[in-house]
Amino acid sequence: MNIVETTAPISIEYLKKYFIDKNTLYIIDYKQSQLKSNKLMTYLSNLEIPCDIKLNELDTVELYELVKSYMETTMIVNLKSLELFVIHLILETKGLLKEECHKDFIEANKELIDSWISKLDSLTLYNMFSVDNDEFKSFVKQFPEDDTDSVHGINFVSLLKNKEFYDIYIKIDQNKLKFYSKYFQEYMFRGKNMYSYWANENNSLFLLTYGISSGVINTEQYISSKKQDIQELSNATSV
Repeated sequence: MNIVETTAPISIEYLKKYFIDKNTLYIIDYKQSQLKSNKLMTYLSNLEIPCDIKLNELDTVELYELVKSYMETTMIVNLKSLELFVIHLILETKGLLKEECHKDFIEANKELIDSWISKLDSLTLYNMFSVDNDEFKSFVKQFPEDDTDSVHGINFVSLLKNKEFYDIYIKIDQNKLKFYSKYFQEYMFRGKNMYSYWANENNSLFLLTYGISSGVINTEQYISSKKQDIQELSNATSV
């Protein structure tokens, strides 16, 4: 990997390096960059080259400004450091971490974080919905429908490729799950559908459904076990 440390906007001289060597990663020095927060998100999303941002040199104000802009942007941008940071925020919000490192940010942005958690937790329903089984699909549609087509906070799908993300499913509030009809069924994510992000090697839930479709896992046994899960989930949501 050819690492290029730079500021944003990236100079033409540095950009040429990527077209010579596609195995190039740009590390953005946020502190020294002219582009900040929302402008930086837009710039990097449009640029579509491998990038990341140095977070360790930022003070709390700069860090939280950047994180909030990432969580609010309407454009998909792949930034590993921010993906991992937001995963940490979600785990902390759910009480799955021993230490509270970002309590102030979480309290100040509760609505934003809760919105992300609602969508991400509801992907457990999407996992059922993606199986070619009418009973599963009918069950998922019994949950409250949210037909939003808003792309505000769209980078929730960017978390799915990280193996660290799936720890958030240790704790889920079943009563808050929703059937996000547009997110589950339409091509809303830079011309891709949800399955394009959900189907990855780090996703154990997806691997299970893939095992069914490929015949590796016994379909009848799986459906039988999921019917039991559905019954238990129905009982939980009715409480």
